Amino acid sequence: MALQATEQGSRGRPLPSAADTDPIRRPLALGGAGCSFKRAVVAGLPDDALVEILSRLPAKYLCLSKCVSKAWRYLIADRLRCRKLPLTLEGFFYGCEYRDRKAPFGNEGCCDSLSDRCSEGSAEGGSEDDKEGSSKNNDRGGREVCGHFINLLGKSAPLVDPSFSFLRKQPGINNLTLLDSCNGLLLFGQTSAFGDTTSYIVCNPATEHWVPVPSSGFSSNPLEYDEDSDEDAGESCVWTCLIFDPVISPHFQLIEFCHNPEVDMVLTYSSEAERWDDRPRERRRWKKGGQWDLHRTASSMRGSTLFNKLLHLIVSPSSIGPELIAAIDGKGKTRKVLHWDQNHGFPVFVGQSKGLLHCLSVSGHPDGNSCPMTELSVWVLENYDAEEWKLKHTVSFSELFGKKSCHFGSDYNVITIHPDQNLVFFVQHWDYKLISYDIDRKEVCALCTVGGYYGFIAPYAPYFSETPVLSKKR
Repeated sequence: MALQATEQGSRGRPLPSAADTDPIRRPLALGGAGCSFKRAVVAGLPDDALVEILSRLPAKYLCLSKCVSKAWRYLIADRLRCRKLPLTLEGFFYGCEYRDRKAPFGNEGCCDSLSDRCSEGSAEGGSEDDKEGSSKNNDRGGREVCGHFINLLGKSAPLVDPSFSFLRKQPGINNLTLLDSCNGLLLFGQTSAFGDTTSYIVCNPATEHWVPVPSSGFSSNPLEYDEDSDEDAGESCVWTCLIFDPVISPHFQLIEFCHNPEVDMVLTYSSEAERWDDRPRERRRWKKGGQWDLHRTASSMRGSTLFNKLLHLIVSPSSIGPELIAAIDGKGKTRKVLHWDQNHGFPVFVGQSKGLLHCLSVSGHPDGNSCPMTELSVWVLENYDAEEWKLKHTVSFSELFGKKSCHFGSDYNVITIHPDQNLVFFVQHWDYKLISYDIDRKEVCALCTVGGYYGFIAPYAPYFSETPVLSKKR
């Protein structure tokens, strides 16, 4: 996959296109002399050989290949063969908020590819081109439209419509906010008119299928709960994670981590059962005096990742002690707790790459009465059962961000680690640039200016199979 940075002042050279360097990955010619003969030869290939060929295609051409014949369509859509037809990271959605014009919302405009995006964008609202194009993203019905897609394939045609018109034109759908992504599906939240409960929409941008998910009923208003007030429990927050693994099941799950000053809850939704369930046995882990601090965990912005069929997230302890990595199933039950060595630094992100769990941590050296974070380390869990973490790479913040020390959350956030390459993506908050760091080449590339109201930046790997669970169509 090609990563192209056309922004002036990029601190690294662009990587060559995979389609340019690997002739096997170039699109098949469907016309010209001898076309009938080529089609006959390809049609006569056994399925296993054909899968090996198709697995070398970029996702865009893999999707187009479904139009060749019904046999090819079924072959590509067959989820039992998904392991041999992996779809890798192809871009990012961000700034996806769709609200009534009278409601506040974030960035305007649309960024379809790195070649079309703002090379000299402002920190507050994107490039001048974005601002000029914002009027084109106003619905006739008076709703503001905002949404961006960063296409890591460069100048290729947009893979998706970041305005999500197939959702916005549906009656009763409004005030959408992008919350999460997982294996090609996106999770949007819809806040109620009173702002205390949230319903959801799960959609597949590649097929434009979607399904609504009702509110769990949890209210951010603490007056609705009959428990003793805790003034030190922090503000109300709800963190919802999407779980979808098409190799395992066509169904998806949601895990809702809910906190207000009165109560902590873990609620789960299954698209198969079509209902929300409470996890009362898990509450003791999160409630005051328990093992974990839900408010600190949910508000830490350290994200989560699906690995080994389980949702992995960095958990903050309720008392003094090292951070942990909890592995939770789709029913909200904690299946495994991975311990973290304090000598490895403070963990700020957990993700998966090349089939292994990775954790990014920060550390520094004492400076007077403080301990500024000056470097970032990448750790890989080579033996999952034995919990053996191995140091993969270390980079100073001076090399990474051009600053001697940085604070996670206020100065930068980790977006994701590439599932197939040694690349890590960050957003730096002083200029709101999305950057990538190549671990092998030790190079930094500035990809895009996302603006001050970028919201959630969702990694996107297209999933082109039709999922019966997402029954709604455009």
